[in-house]
Amino acid sequence: MTPLPDGMEKLLPAKVVEKAYADLASQPAKEVSKIAVDLVKTARLLMAPFQLTAAFQDRFERVVERIRTKVPEDRRQQAPAEIVGPSIQQMQYLEEDNPLWQMFEELLTSAVDSEAVSKVHPSFAHLIAQLSRDEAEVLYRLRSGEFNVTDTLDLNRKENRFENLIVEESSIPTADLWQPAQVGLYYSHLSSLSLVEWPVHKQDPIRNDEGVQTGLRRFSTMRLTEFGRLFVSACIPEAGFKNS
Repeated sequence: MTPLPDGMEKLLPAKVVEKAYADLASQPAKEVSKIAVDLVKTARLLMAPFQLTAAFQDRFERVVERIRTKVPEDRRQQAPAEIVGPSIQQMQYLEEDNPLWQMFEELLTSAVDSEAVSKVHPSFAHLIAQLSRDEAEVLYRLRSGEFNVTDTLDLNRKENRFENLIVEESSIPTADLWQPAQVGLYYSHLSSLSLVEWPVHKQDPIRNDEGVQTGLRRFSTMRLTEFGRLFVSACIPEAGFKNS
């Protein structure tokens, strides 16, 4: 029987190789065998420097198949090892419906695509590994627009500082977050990663009937940084996260 090209059988689980050989031996299944060989070629582009654990192989096989259908063969290239290694290491501890898994998969897709690899930075895999589900959702939502927030602060004249922050209006999608009360913490973390900024673009004094200032009303906008936009374009599926 004709072997799979160039020792490619070493790159996929045994059951996948068996199926590929069965397809090759079946005259009506020539088209299926082409897909099997194409799948193995795609795996090679990602996996040349690495070995997969047995428990992870089935899930990775599905990743390869999805990448194969997304990236035309003439655009596929060897993915940078510094992208593939950290991504696969982290993916082994995630389920496929986890937004972070889907971000790693999108990053691998970009890394193997000659037309998309220019927007991939070696730090992206490490950044994904630091995110929470909610932070991934915030980044996805910021991809299509900014969040506008209006809040107020009371003026503590005795201590000469503002305090007691109250949010009056906000377009942050807190209803879609697992822990909406942690928005401030999420912002602090995303800001420390240089992905998000939240500048105050206007502030008005709040005065009592005597004209004495008692507080401050602020108007601010949460948005992606330039680096954040690059990260999101390379790592977050355009259609968003599935079953998350």
